[in-house]
Amino acid sequence: MFCRNCGKEIDNNIVSCPYCNTYVASTQQQDDFKDSGSIGWGFLGCCIPLVGLILYLVWKDTKPLCAKKAGIGAAIGVAVYVLLSIVFFIFMVYLFAAIGNYPYYYY
Repeated sequence: MFCRNCGKEIDNNIVSCPYCNTYVASTQQQDDFKDSGSIGWGFLGCCIPLVGLILYLVWKDTKPLCAKKAGIGAAIGVAVYVLLSIVFFIFMVYLFAAIGNYPYYYY
């Protein structure tokens, strides 16, 4: 691994560069995680839109591909929820209108 500050080759297991004394452990941990943009983050965002929105806001600068998938999933989840709510409302109005117009026979 190379130091991001001075550019000299350093050991992978050290916390700070021995040449310039720059802290390098956090950059090594960031390099270990690949920003794959997996569809799993989109699925999670679709199923639980609030989590997708939070992941988007947290990752938008550090992991843009994963953040984009989670944000798109959250947007789709919210759109599906709104659409299903409208369909349910229309169904309930139709159902109550049909019940109200039902002819009652009294014997």
